[in-house]
Amino acid sequence: MKKIILLCLTLLSISPSVFAVQVGVSIAQMDDVFLSRLRGYIIEHAKQYPDMKVQFEDGQGAVDKQLSQVQSFISAKVDVIIVNPVDTQGTKNMSEAARKANIPIIYLNRMPADSKMGNGVSYIGSDEVEAGRLQMGYLAEMVKDRKDVNVAIMKGLLSNDATRFRTQGAKEVIAKHPNMHVVLEDTAKWMREDGMNLMNNWILTGQKIDILSANADEMAIGAAMAIKSNGLNIGKDILVGGTDGGPNGLQAIKTGMLTVTVFQDAKTQAYGAVDMAEKAAKGEKLQDINFIPFQLVTPQNYQKFLTN
Repeated sequence: MKKIILLCLTLLSISPSVFAVQVGVSIAQMDDVFLSRLRGYIIEHAKQYPDMKVQFEDGQGAVDKQLSQVQSFISAKVDVIIVNPVDTQGTKNMSEAARKANIPIIYLNRMPADSKMGNGVSYIGSDEVEAGRLQMGYLAEMVKDRKDVNVAIMKGLLSNDATRFRTQGAKEVIAKHPNMHVVLEDTAKWMREDGMNLMNNWILTGQKIDILSANADEMAIGAAMAIKSNGLNIGKDILVGGTDGGPNGLQAIKTGMLTVTVFQDAKTQAYGAVDMAEKAAKGEKLQDINFIPFQLVTPQNYQKFLTN
């Protein structure tokens, strides 16, 4: 009896952190504006689970570094791994390693292209094709009465599924409008400065541009800055579309720097990943794919998104 009592007292004296849910999170690139918001929301929502301890790693845009981080999480025997992939074509080894270790892995925001969901692998994010369709659908309606409309598409990192699918969605809409044509297409790597430089270069070529369709707001804002600095009018000379609908994008809609954007719900994605991690740690079965809907943001409705 004394031994049992001593054992109970010993267990009670052990720090609660020993029993905590350990979650390893690897973010593709922490200096990315949207991804930094995801990280902030993960931290915010994890506080709702007193038993949860979250460790972050920065993938720094390198697939091999991110794979190493996932392997380190596995070696540390975390309960759940959350990954925002550097390259959606480079997740297979991560998924296989996590499955082999019997550790649930949740992909956040960027859906793997080379990993099959299920059997311990899940995804939460949005249908990126829909973002392109929504953005370009709005812009196409604005120019439906014009004869020839030249479209320039500013892409994110070419390794990301968001880049491929948002561009695909935009082109699907363009293909349905005989008056619209893609005349320029290049990457600005999700960055504002790159967007500004690329737009400046395009303007210097003398190519007429009626619509600038960017895969993300930061690039669109950079492009808008270049448009204004070249003496052109946003909304009159060139329509500018973005995607993400974060604070910077909403402010740009308010001030007329953007014509339209598409709201990607970073908060719901991040909160959902944390909730999924808690369930997975308890052995509960997760839905393989969780899509969070995109929403169109215009000068007429942007105010309702300001509190998100």
